[in-house]
Amino acid sequence: MTQQLFAPTVNWLKDIFDQSQQAFENTRLPTIERAKIETWPLFVEAQSRPSAAERKLATHPDLIIADWQSAQTDHEELLKKYLFQAVPANQDKVSAFQLAHLNHGTLIYVPDNYQGNETFEWEQNFDDGAHQYLLLAVGKNSQFTFFEKLKQNQVANHSQSYTVEIILEDGANLHYMAIDQTKTDQASYIRRHALAKNDAHIQWSIGSFNDGATIVDLASNLKGKGSHAHLSEVAISNQNFKQILDTKISNYGNHSIGHINQRGVVLDQAVLTMNGIGKIFKNAKNADAQQENRLLMLSDQARGDANPILLIDEFEVTAGHAASVSKVDDSQLWYLMTRGVNRTKAEYLVIRGFLMQTLNQIKDPERRQMMIDALDLKLESINSGDSLD
Repeated sequence: MTQQLFAPTVNWLKDIFDQSQQAFENTRLPTIERAKIETWPLFVEAQSRPSAAERKLATHPDLIIADWQSAQTDHEELLKKYLFQAVPANQDKVSAFQLAHLNHGTLIYVPDNYQGNETFEWEQNFDDGAHQYLLLAVGKNSQFTFFEKLKQNQVANHSQSYTVEIILEDGANLHYMAIDQTKTDQASYIRRHALAKNDAHIQWSIGSFNDGATIVDLASNLKGKGSHAHLSEVAISNQNFKQILDTKISNYGNHSIGHINQRGVVLDQAVLTMNGIGKIFKNAKNADAQQENRLLMLSDQARGDANPILLIDEFEVTAGHAASVSKVDDSQLWYLMTRGVNRTKAEYLVIRGFLMQTLNQIKDPERRQMMIDALDLKLESINSGDSLD
């Protein structure tokens, strides 16, 4: 018995899914700046295997949380209002392939004026299905903190995809934190796109600690006046793994603000590409777009690219960027090693300090520590044959 696919039951959704195969044949790959993904194994189907156990969704007294199967019956108006607004259906080959093979879809709706002080924790596991989707809608003037763990226990022998579509109504404020720890010998495509309306704010805090070939596609579309997006992301690539962090913030609204801060470390024969793309569209007066990309290299065989890109179609705006690609500071290593620290642990400490400058921006101490623990787990798997003691 193979993993069950999502089956639409309402006509408007059926029509979209029915178009997926044709769209896959007729559309192009997503556009990823400074990277060639034509040869990436993005469309390797999962082999037959026993279906995963039925997922048990988290519950919350003030939120609507439903899988798409039941949401079509109980919350169709929310699905129809928000689905495919930030991520148009069948817009490219990855999107079309995902819908044609979708295993699970989930709806989370945060009602208007919700003022939650607690952090809502969410776990998404690729062991439950190769292709999954989360629709997160945050109502007017609501404040919501979301902490996601994207994980995987077994190394997959197929491609996999995960889409998070976020809609922020007027005045909504979302802090979205995520730890990505996926494993595949093919390729993973992780797409998180947000659409922010008037005075809506989103803060992203992402840790990308994936194994295999991974594309992390992050986009914030600042449609509303006074909307903000601030993104902090750290990533590690090691062995012969490849990662692309393609981060875009599009300023459409007047007085919109988009800031990107990325830090990455690349080792062994790995590849890490970091794109920070800010675009200010026509009529986005007084918009602000800033990017900072910092990349640390620890191997002569590794490859790293840090690409800040600014595209400006309006006057009376503020924009800036900074980027660096550098090797580990030998003086720092020497200092630690002269005090009895072996080279492996010295590199560990230098990497940790480099990435902690970004992780320290997470204000929630408990979730910051969870992000640090995930970072340490990834670091401890590097040169695991050497003692860190």
